[in-house]
Amino acid sequence: MIENKSLNKELAKEHGLSLYIETNGMKILFDVGESKKFWKNAEKMGINLEEIDYLILSHGHKDHGGGLPYFMKKNKKAKIYCSEYFFDKHYKKILGAYIEIGIPYEYLDVERFNFIQESLEIENLFLFHSGNKENENPLNESLYTKNIHGEYEKDSFKHELNMVIKENEKNILIVGCAHSGIDNILDYCNQNRIKVETIVGGLHLTSRTSLNKNDKYIDVLIEYLNKSIVKDVYSCHCTGEYGFKKIEENGKFESFEIKTGSRIKF
Repeated sequence: MIENKSLNKELAKEHGLSLYIETNGMKILFDVGESKKFWKNAEKMGINLEEIDYLILSHGHKDHGGGLPYFMKKNKKAKIYCSEYFFDKHYKKILGAYIEIGIPYEYLDVERFNFIQESLEIENLFLFHSGNKENENPLNESLYTKNIHGEYEKDSFKHELNMVIKENEKNILIVGCAHSGIDNILDYCNQNRIKVETIVGGLHLTSRTSLNKNDKYIDVLIEYLNKSIVKDVYSCHCTGEYGFKKIEENGKFESFEIKTGSRIKF
């Protein structure tokens, strides 16, 4: 529904993510982008988002949840799932200043939200946190939360939620930004006997406010994926052009770039 790039000029783009998914007779929206552009794109693509059954929110950053007020105004039936820490205060540190990047909840009907503590199964969906394993992605170093004392502290990404779709004997992993590390997320899946061969989403390999090309982390990640059973990676959003190019050139798996308007059938 929305992504950093677009397949054509008719569909809007923005630094954000929203994926429309049909599976097992359900209509699912995974994230709602930064604004109402995702809804406008859906109308142009002939998709009625008022019929969405489940809204899954990957984490509490505004480029994934900024469109929430508009979605909730237009869709009155969807059950909404997110981490119990989704509405915590979230910040990005830029030139010494802490810029708020979280989702305000004061004007939202929080009664519609279902907050997940660890994991939850919904039909053929598995929603989960990947645990608190430390991730060494240097792009995370500028991301903060506030503790109960009002002090800034590094984000542990306990507000991040991932989803596995189990269909046609395949396990498809959907991630928003994979801040906690796609390696940690896949390790969690393996520990729970979920063998993932396909990944869809952002891998947080580049930042729009950073010139850091993140080579070391990207190389380690590609090496991990090359040793895994992953066969296909459909990357987008914060993977970035440089990250995607590195994956395409060095990955032993198939790699595809998703843009606004892309359609994938598994």
